Formats: sequence, C-alpha cells, structure tokens
Amino acid sequence: MTFRTLLYPLVLLTGTACAHAQLPATELSARMEQLATAGDTSGLASLAKRQCSGSNADSSRQCYENYFLALAKGERVRLALGALERLGKEDPQVARDGHSYTHVIGIRAWKPGDDVSAKFRSCTGLFQSGCYHGVIQSWFTQSGTIDSTRANELCNLIAPDPADRWLRFQCVHGLGHGFEMVWNWELPRALTGCDWLVSSWDRESCYGGAFMENAVAAATGPHHTSAHALQESAADEMKGMQGMAHEHAPDTRTITFKMLDSTDALYPCSIVGAQYLRSCYELQGGVILRRSNHDWSVAAATCDKSPIEVRSACYQSMGTMTSGLTVGDDKAAAADCAHGDPGYQPFCFSGVVKNRIDVTADPKDGIAFCREIPAGANRTQCYVAVGQQIAVLHSVDLPARAKACALAGREGEGECRVGAALDDVVKPTP
Repeated sequence: MTFRTLLYPLVLLTGTACAHAQLPATELSARMEQLATAGDTSGLASLAKRQCSGSNADSSRQCYENYFLALAKGERVRLALGALERLGKEDPQVARDGHSYTHVIGIRAWKPGDDVSAKFRSCTGLFQSGCYHGVIQSWFTQSGTIDSTRANELCNLIAPDPADRWLRFQCVHGLGHGFEMVWNWELPRALTGCDWLVSSWDRESCYGGAFMENAVAAATGPHHTSAHALQESAADEMKGMQGMAHEHAPDTRTITFKMLDSTDALYPCSIVGAQYLRSCYELQGGVILRRSNHDWSVAAATCDKSPIEVRSACYQSMGTMTSGLTVGDDKAAAADCAHGDPGYQPFCFSGVVKNRIDVTADPKDGIAFCREIPAGANRTQCYVAVGQQIAVLHSVDLPARAKACALAGREGEGECRVGAALDDVVKPTP
C-alpha cells in the first residue's frame, strides 16, 4: 500500500466532496504541480482554499484531506505542512481540524522501502505533531507483521537519544494509534500491543495514542480522516501489488469493540484494567463534553464521578478538549475551566496549557494563556504545567529549561521552574 502516484485520481477533489471547486481536475493537478515545484506554500494554501471552502463542513473537510494527500507525495512533506500552516492561519476551522490533516500528511509520507526514521524526522510539530503519528500509522499498515520485537525496535531506531524525549513521545504515541488502526479499533487488543513496550514511560505514551484513536473514531466513526487515508492508499497500492495492502488496511466491517456506551459516560474507562486507567481518563474529558453538549457544569459533575485517583486526569482532559475548541481565544478557554470542584479546576487549566504547547512546541503560547488566569491556584498550576512541558521539550538541557521559564516573568517563573524540576539546579532570574 504505497503512495506511488496521487492517492487516487485528483478528479475526486472536484467531485461530490468538492462540488463547488472552481478548477477542473486536469487544471487543478497542473496548478498544484507548478506551485509545488516552485515551493510556493502561500499559493498552495490559496489554491486549497479556492477548491475546498464554501461548502458544508463535511464536504470541505474531505476535500482538504484529499488535497493534502495529493500534495504530500514524494519528498513534499515539509511543503504540505507549510501550506497547511498558512491555511490554518487564515481559516479557524482548518486550524481546529489541523491535527487530522497532519496525520494524513504523515500517512502519505512513508511507503515500503523508505527510511522510516528519515521520513519521521521530515515532519514537524505542527498541529500537535500529527504528521509524526501518521508516519507510524503508515508503517504499521504497510510494513508487514507487527510483533513485540519490531514494535520496540521502531522507536529505538527513530529516537534513541535521551535528548530526543519529545520526539520519542511522538513515536510511541503514534504506536498506540497504529495498534488501534491495524487491529480495526479493537481497543483491548491495541492496549496489549502497547504492553509489549519495555519501559513504563513508553507504554503510558502508547496507551494515550490508543485511547485517542478510539475517542476520535467514537466521535466521528471509523471512517475518519486517517482511516480514509489508509484505506485509499491500500486501494492505490493494490493496483500494483495485488493483495499485499489489503492484508494490513483497516477493515471497518470487522469492528466488534463497542466504542461508546449510551448508558455510561465514563466508558470505556469504566471497563479497562487498572494499569490503563489514568491514560484513559486523560482522553475521557472530550467524550464527556460531547455527551453533555458542551455544558461545562454537567461535564464537570460527570468528572466528579470518576475514581478519585484519576479525577485530576479527567479534569485535565476537559482542558485539553477546550484548548482545541477555543483556538486563539484564551479568555474563553479560561472561562470554560472555571467550573466544577475548585480542588480539581487547576488540572483543567493544566490541560489547556499543555495542549497549547503541544500544538506549537513553543512555551510562549502556554505562558500567554496563564496570564489570562486570575491569581490563585488555577494560575499557579498553569505555570507548573508550562514547566512540565518545557521539561519534555528540553529533556537534558537544563539551561534551556531555565531560559524558557524565565519568559514567564516574576509572575510565573518560580512555578514554571517547579514544573521543570529546576529548583536546585539553576537559580531564578533576579
């Protein structure tokens, strides 16, 4: 299931998914090629907007997906990401869906025979690093039988250096997505795949990817963006390599695991083993918010029913969700988190700020959010969370951690340093 040519005929970009597109298929293809050859990310973003905006949300989303699948072929990963970044700055809805589109670009990036480490490193952290995760998903579905040895070897190959802890997270988190998809969203089986990983840190990061993939599929159906990309790539590959791709492509007809339970807002966390509980609740807030129609008082009351040992994770995951829903509006995100038990509210703020930094890999975006929060426990925890993310970004570079925390100023530097584990290492800025 390689991407040798366009994922599927570019005419689909002007078909039912994009009935309003202004250019016919042949002209669109030629124009994309011209702009790509010139490295014109601004032009490519404008062309995508011309083809795909102005229709209903579902059609527009599929059109953008197809556009970036076509654009990201060959060695054009950075080009596709650059065009997507420009488009996201112009269209808030594209920014909200950006993580899914970066998954698609990553899926398109790798094919059998490629150096998976090189393709992985061609990605960037744009929109929560979905490109990295997509490369891993593509490797899973195209590289043959997956076993414990190969699963452990992959991230050791891609990110063996302790200084690359942030990059390693992207790899092992991507493994969780990959286990889910290659095994047709059978969550319990995907979690046991994560259990193959040797270190507890790798396992926890992998669990998060599996629960995230399950949550996305539960919200949008198994035919969501990444699944569609993989299935179309399988069809493309089968034209040249009979049968090989079909063996590993997700087959949504065989899904038997119940992703949601209409009678249980805490499902699937309520049925998983104790070792998976925290990772599950780190995603459950999004499920709870959707069930409550984003009524924050109701959602917080639901989180209050979760086991006390993971209740902080439930609140944090609600913060993660509101971060995605309030892109560019820090005041709205802060207002959302000011609900529920005051003892757990700080973790909601932590979820927002960690997600803000995950999106851009830039602590300044998290610090800007913290400054919108009134003084007190919520703001304190926000700056601590900034420090925790800085520690991931700079896993062995302590001076870099200190420099990043100094950006928080007198208001938040001390708390940031606590989160970054710098208390007894580097003195605060005077």
